[in-house]
Amino acid sequence: MIWLTSAAIAFSLLQQYPQQTPRTRTPRPTADAGPGANTDAIATFSGAFKSADKKYVNIDVEGGEMRMYLTHSTKFVRDGKPARASDFESGELVTADTARDARFNLLAVKIELVKPPKSQVGAPEKSPDK
Repeated sequence: MIWLTSAAIAFSLLQQYPQQTPRTRTPRPTADAGPGANTDAIATFSGAFKSADKKYVNIDVEGGEMRMYLTHSTKFVRDGKPARASDFESGELVTADTARDARFNLLAVKIELVKPPKSQVGAPEKSPDK
């Protein structure tokens, strides 16, 4: 009799908790990621390339210097072609696509050279008519 009472109490206690259903992951919709867009990056920074070694890349940005970790999947791009960190010179303008790891370290996903705007060499500057 005690066994039946204990089973009834245990059954009533278990009824209070909702059944757990397995969670399914649904991919987030991306915001109009065009061709060549880097969907792994969470932030993009622009600045002047300063230096790179085996572990870090340093970029001078408007507010100071940013130091990002390099990983085996970090990509360097120069003139639309794959490059190495050693192909970049100090002071060149670059954009850095970044992500965060589990410890919230800033990881460099892609470092790309910014092409300077084409200026017309030898063309006289047009001044507004007054």
